Amino acid sequence: MLALLEQHRRKIVALVLLVVPLVMIATSAGASLGDEKSAPARFAAVPMGWTQSKIAAVIGVGGFWSGWGQADVVEENERLREEVAQLREENTRLIGVLQENGRLRELVGFQARRPEHQLVPARVIGRDITPYFRVLKVQISSEAELKPRMPVVSAQGVVGQIHQVFEGYADVVLVSDPRSSIDTVSQRNRAQGVVEGLGHERDYLARVSYLSEGDELQTGDVMVTSGMGGIFPRELIVGTISEVSESRRGLFQEVIVTPAVDFSRLEEVFVITGAE
Repeated sequence: MLALLEQHRRKIVALVLLVVPLVMIATSAGASLGDEKSAPARFAAVPMGWTQSKIAAVIGVGGFWSGWGQADVVEENERLREEVAQLREENTRLIGVLQENGRLRELVGFQARRPEHQLVPARVIGRDITPYFRVLKVQISSEAELKPRMPVVSAQGVVGQIHQVFEGYADVVLVSDPRSSIDTVSQRNRAQGVVEGLGHERDYLARVSYLSEGDELQTGDVMVTSGMGGIFPRELIVGTISEVSESRRGLFQEVIVTPAVDFSRLEEVFVITGAE
């Protein structure tokens, strides 16, 4: 009996709540406040009261109202949470795809602007950063033959040079590595100098060395490859001068360069294997 009431408790409670008021209204019709209840009303009130008390004891009227639709709400909340989590995952994946497409468009644009160069694409797979050396590890996406000292570039500018070559992989010495030296000129006044890495632990800065006496560089000047030395093609952006000061001897300027490439975010590069 209890199991039957528990199984159909919503229907029973709804029926009782509907029938009881109707019976009470029918038996109390015409009675005024304070009048003694009629015999039918008294007769109906006793079993109705007993029935209500038993049902309330078994299933709890308060519990019925507090639980009315609660299961549906919990289920709906859980479904909404799953949908939100799925949408967040899809949004994150979409952002990654859009960013990758943007980077690939930049690389394709760079390749279109440099049709005379033979470019081999590569993907950055690791970074070896020490207080003195800055090296990228790249995976080559073709069977092209790479050699040490080949220039490595991105859509933003010069990345560095091939240092060691393995089967399908290579180490790239960055512009900021102290072993790196690149012949450059200023786009503004064609002042010549060699950009050398500083090997700082917390940044990727370089400096311009071997400036001729009287050559003046300014903050904001863009340094590009000169083409001298036969390693880098001409007019590739190396970096922008971020600091200029007089040397201790007062004969030359001390010039700091911020590389054009953000190495901490770099994911795809090109290796220049030759000219067509």
